[in-house]
Amino acid sequence: MDIIIAAVIMCCLGSVQAYNKAVLSLYVQRFSGEGTYVGRGQTGACQMGPDFPPVATHPRIKSLVAINAEQYSGSIACGMCFRVRGKGVGTGSDPIQGDFYVFVNDICPECKEGDIDLAEEGDGSWEVEIQAVQCPVGNTKIEYKFQGSNPWYIKLQVRNARIPVNSIMVDRDGQPHPMKHTADGFWELSDGLVELPIKLEMTAVNGESVRDIITRIESDVVIQGENGVQFSRDNRLPHA
Repeated sequence: MDIIIAAVIMCCLGSVQAYNKAVLSLYVQRFSGEGTYVGRGQTGACQMGPDFPPVATHPRIKSLVAINAEQYSGSIACGMCFRVRGKGVGTGSDPIQGDFYVFVNDICPECKEGDIDLAEEGDGSWEVEIQAVQCPVGNTKIEYKFQGSNPWYIKLQVRNARIPVNSIMVDRDGQPHPMKHTADGFWELSDGLVELPIKLEMTAVNGESVRDIITRIESDVVIQGENGVQFSRDNRLPHA
């Protein structure tokens, strides 16, 4: 591999690998915090709606949620699923209690570690525990959505993944080129022409890699990959 290309890859990978350990810790630990309500709505920093991926409307997912800024992990948490355990302890008229699953669609900038904002109407602040789980994707596949893209500038959202993606490589002239992760849950590539079909290698936070092919660039439309890939269920991590 060309020395310059290798250096670019290592630089870009370093920025996303900083989140790898932090995101994995969300699966192996329970975090205590406060649960509050932000009101119903389909907008959010992750820009998943209004055409949400299949997992967001799975029967086991009770609510969309905004996660605290620290555990948002630079938007790697966009599209993740969490188990919430409400203790019914707090102040207000609508206690959060029992176990249920939520889908991350937003960031709560003022929230502290362990805090969440439910996208529901409600009142009060309540003690909760949160823990990441593998999303209940069933037999559905990873999806894609471009934003403002063309062959010279790619901004790509990876949707409906069982486990969040930590890095993406795009094949260009037989060489892997890293995409840059954005604060709004997308991946960017803007340093040259990308010819169709776009060949991707995506690596999840647990280290598993899958390869897919995107045959067209069309912004604001959900696109299926040609290979129809999904990350495997990892028996080391909890799942919904």
